[in-house]
Amino acid sequence: MVFLEYFRFPDSKTEDDFVTEYTSPPKPTPDYYTQNFYPFYVLSNREFYCMNFAPITILSGGNGSGKSTVLNIIARKLHISRNSPYNTSKWFDGYVECCSFQTCKFYSGEEFDLVGQRSQEYDIASISKMLTSDDIFNMLHDDRVRNDQRLFKSSVLQTQVRLSKRLENQRAEEYRERLKHIDFETGENVKEFRDYVERRNYSFSKYATKHLGELERGCSNGENSLLKLTDLIQVEGLYLLDEPENSLSCEFQIKLKQIIEHASKHCNAQFIIATHSPFLLSLENAKIYSLDDIPVTLKNWWELDSTGMYFELFETNRDKFIKK
Repeated sequence: MVFLEYFRFPDSKTEDDFVTEYTSPPKPTPDYYTQNFYPFYVLSNREFYCMNFAPITILSGGNGSGKSTVLNIIARKLHISRNSPYNTSKWFDGYVECCSFQTCKFYSGEEFDLVGQRSQEYDIASISKMLTSDDIFNMLHDDRVRNDQRLFKSSVLQTQVRLSKRLENQRAEEYRERLKHIDFETGENVKEFRDYVERRNYSFSKYATKHLGELERGCSNGENSLLKLTDLIQVEGLYLLDEPENSLSCEFQIKLKQIIEHASKHCNAQFIIATHSPFLLSLENAKIYSLDDIPVTLKNWWELDSTGMYFELFETNRDKFIKK
């Protein structure tokens, strides 16, 4: 499924017209504008003016090539909500205003059916997610904080349960004493008494789960990252992923590749991914923009400089992999 069909970035003339309103006279140094008007000229210096999207579109390139900048611009233009901070500047919104995009006509409500009724209309921001490695790490951190809070409350409850078990011989008297303070007509103190009875009758684990919630699954960072990504990529929509392979082993990168391919084929999900991972670069039928090239060009994954480096490494050490 393709929700976002194309995205256009401003050309050099449009950028010149914008920035010259704020600079007089123009500065002579070639990198003045890229350093002081970010993100202006970052993409035009690579002759990158338009992206036409497939169900899976990948941005490939070295550090500083502009991959994350592209995703940030698209997310800002589409008003996609996000949690983690990202590189920006006071000129960012001005640049975004110079951009344009086209969504699928069916989902933007521009098509009409045979009886003249407007088809289903989508706000693309409502079905879009921007996920970065920082987002995943922040989610994992929040999970750990909740776990710590639950474990602390659990220890308090456990102490109460153990204390009550030591007082078995006082149980009847305690029940009678608590009943004295309950007004069944007004309901005063009924909840407190019910909670007391629950603590006595439940196993501790059941009681803690009911009142504190389930503890998050205890796994490594990589395992938790993959689980979190799997949970987030479940329904149709547009997903912008910025280096999702961070903290994932080769095995888990392959699993993430399989998840993305499945979601694209069977869940009507569209992906725009910035990545260095050779496994994600080899996603089936992905359209790959190489930001290492000027002008930016479309390439197959095996034609990329980065995958060529992997090939060269293994080819140079071929004899070490061949069992004699």
